[in-house]
Amino acid sequence: MKQLNWRILPLLIWTFVVWTSRARNVLTNDDLSAQGLSGRLVVVGIFLSLAVTVLIQEIRRKNIKRLLGALATWSSGYWLIRGGDILLDTQWSLGFKATHTALMLGTFALVAFAIRKPNLS
Repeated sequence: MKQLNWRILPLLIWTFVVWTSRARNVLTNDDLSAQGLSGRLVVVGIFLSLAVTVLIQEIRRKNIKRLLGALATWSSGYWLIRGGDILLDTQWSLGFKATHTALMLGTFALVAFAIRKPNLS
């Protein structure tokens, strides 16, 4: 019987916490237009949908390699683009940049931990 892959749990928990928090921030931001709101919620929805799907498939003991790869690719790609944009854009404060850099690096570390193959030797 296949054991649960406990290496993925930190990434899934991180994803749920970060992106449900982001959804709350988006939904309470009165300055966003309908288009800005929907665009941001689509991004949140992709993160949460991928994480939920990985979790469900892992609980069902199905092969999650492709789904985990999709979550890892989406997470890393998002933060490479958005994190880089935040770091290079002069409109953001140092605190905002520091917070998002920590989120970015945390995501990278947890993705690496989740997809790393265990040392069998």
